[in-house]
Amino acid sequence: MNEDAYKELQWKAPPLYTAEQGNLLDLPSGEEQPNRAHISLHAETTALVVVDVQPEYWSKCPAVRKDFPDFPENLRRTIEVCRNRKAKVLWVRADYRYSHSPWLVQFSRLHQGKTANILTEVVCDPSSEDFKWEDFATPEGGEGIIAKTSWSSVTNTALIDHLRNLGIDTVLVCGLITSVCVQHSAFGIFEAGFRTLLVADACGDRGKARHAAALALYGNYMYEIVTSRDLEDPHTGLRKAKPVWLIL
Repeated sequence: MNEDAYKELQWKAPPLYTAEQGNLLDLPSGEEQPNRAHISLHAETTALVVVDVQPEYWSKCPAVRKDFPDFPENLRRTIEVCRNRKAKVLWVRADYRYSHSPWLVQFSRLHQGKTANILTEVVCDPSSEDFKWEDFATPEGGEGIIAKTSWSSVTNTALIDHLRNLGIDTVLVCGLITSVCVQHSAFGIFEAGFRTLLVADACGDRGKARHAAALALYGNYMYEIVTSRDLEDPHTGLRKAKPVWLIL
């Protein structure tokens, strides 16, 4: 292989701005993104999956809070639009323990001595005094909650079956962390055959560059990219569910 061909194969840092996708580093709320498609989703067959919005990845994670100060408001807006227009809202919580998360052993080996606190187990136990939701993102009555033992919300969970039982064909994905659990969850949902859209400004990561790189690599390749503002438009965003006639 000649030198030019080798250089062509080398990984290149993804652009932080493209005309097709808008500013992937910091998608501005309320501003028009160039060449953004109208999404026109039907609430009756759309679900929002909120991934890992819990203290371990927000309140106790200063790196995410520092670079994504608008995340709480953007996520609040996303949830509110979905609730008001009667789309389904589902919640996913991390439950990482050595007893049922076999990947933790290898993760520990890879990161030993590198990053403090990264290997701490994350326990999902609703009966514990330490079990809390974030004030801006808390499930309401009737909304499903799923505990996951891996990075993907699909692996060894009932998420896909539940979505199908609800008659869902389109899934909005948002939450924490963009390049890890949000991305893996979007992949799994996409692979199961659902139209998958990632609400970019309702996601956060341990740094803007990681967030932007994830979206630049797979946005509009495996999932579509939208913003919380895109969903707000009643005609070209998420359309409110209509009453259903029951015919005997």
